[in-house]
Amino acid sequence: MNLQKILQYARDIPPLVEGIPPWRVDPAIDDLFEHEEWELISVLLLTVADPTARQMVDRLLKIKVYDPLVLTACLRRHVRSQPYVVQTGRGVSARIFRDIDAEEEDARGVPEHILEDIQDMAEASERTREAQILRSESLDRGPMREFIINRLAERLATEPPALEALLVVAKAAAWEETRRIAAMKIANHQLSVQRLAQAGRTADLIALAAASQLSAVANNFAAVLSENLDELKQRGDREALAFIAENHENQAVREAARAALGSDE
Repeated sequence: MNLQKILQYARDIPPLVEGIPPWRVDPAIDDLFEHEEWELISVLLLTVADPTARQMVDRLLKIKVYDPLVLTACLRRHVRSQPYVVQTGRGVSARIFRDIDAEEEDARGVPEHILEDIQDMAEASERTREAQILRSESLDRGPMREFIINRLAERLATEPPALEALLVVAKAAAWEETRRIAAMKIANHQLSVQRLAQAGRTADLIALAAASQLSAVANNFAAVLSENLDELKQRGDREALAFIAENHENQAVREAARAALGSDE
């Protein structure tokens, strides 16, 4: 990317990223779109505030410019507002089980071995909670990524570039869940599946099946591919034949695919 572009728009970048003040954001977006700064928009969409990102995504969808959307769906990280809190459970037993009749504030009215057990349980509970927070952070569902995927999926029937865009997301997104969602959108649109099969794009279909993580999707794709079993054999598409042999629900078809694999050796 030409760094001069960043300097050219240096005045607009801070309000775009922060999303404030509103009277600065809208003119900055207008200027970027007027000059068709798609590369800079692609970079900004990775970091701008959610309201600003949604504005830019909506405008890109309206004019059918998909490349920045693909990059965003693949790489934009969701910034969570939930703070990370540690060690909130420590000292619970000391506060709850203090002997109220004792002269000293720290005196305890229960046996020491019971207090130790309680403390151990409190610390184990806190460790479990911290692990759950860390796991939640690692999932990173990314509402903006899902928003883009959903909008692209709405265009599958009428806009071939939307299919190509979702394919890239399903194969290259940084997060497993994002890849799975994009793959499922295509898998659930039978016309798109047929188009890929008729175009001989067996590798794409196999990649989508893997991303979906569903045997039902693999079974359906195997059924679609098996309609052209002879063509796959003539073409020497061993990957597709192996996929059919492994995933087709009909045993006779699986055996035919294995036979085609053997005859190709």
